[in-house]
Order: sequence, then structure tokens, then C-alpha cells
Amino acid sequence: MKKLACKLRLGDRLETFLEWITFGNSHYWAYIVAVEWLGYESCGCEERRIKMNKWFCKKYKENE
Repeated sequence: MKKLACKLRLGDRLETFLEWITFGNSHYWAYIVAVEWLGYESCGCEERRIKMNKWFCKKYKENE
């Protein structure tokens, strides 16, 4: 039986959109805002992307 892949990976799509509108600098700006301005330890980009992907795909694994 063929494994069905997750079609809507919201985290990946949002990351691609942000990379597009910031000309490839979305992680840089997220770091500046989160770490330098707000004082967090990290921007949390990867954790947020994985969590958003799991909203629509409960069996999501990072290596798919």
C-alpha cells in the first residue's frame, strides 16, 4: 500500500513565503526581533515550523 504524504505542510509554506518576501533573510530578521529586541534565547523558527506542520499532518516526521 502506498504511503500518503502530507499535502499541506503549513510550516513549510509559511517559511517559504517569509523567505520570499524578505529576500531570503527571514531567519535573520526573526533572530533580530526575538533575541536582540525581546530577549529570548532563540527565535524558535524550526520548532514553530514543525509544530505548524503537525497541525495538518499528525504523522509528520522531519525526514519526510
